[in-house]
Amino acid sequence: MNIKVLFWIQGALLIILGGWGMLDGDSALSSFGWESTRETLTLNRGFSLSQLVLGVIAVRIPTWVGNNLKEPALIGGAINTAFLVNILYDLNSDFISGSGAIINLILTIIFAILFFVMGARHKSS
Repeated sequence: MNIKVLFWIQGALLIILGGWGMLDGDSALSSFGWESTRETLTLNRGFSLSQLVLGVIAVRIPTWVGNNLKEPALIGGAINTAFLVNILYDLNSDFISGSGAIINLILTIIFAILFFVMGARHKSS
């Protein structure tokens, strides 16, 4: 796998999950062990839109920077690490639970590692 594909995969996943959260908020919230209320659905829509936008940005990064992907990849690793710390805190504090949280945790670990490793090895031209 090359680093451009990694950006596309994470971007596509963020777009899919953001779209899912916008179209089926009840299901998205329940996958994290949250109750659907007016307030949580409203909050979920905002976060889902943000996730969708970040997905579009992630997909476009390789086009914008060409082959100079080392720094964006390392930043992607740092961003995924920040999300990882947040997910671990929320799981440990019982703010979130369920299969969605565990899948999110596993994917975030994988993306953080891949971005750091591939970014460190990438030779910009």
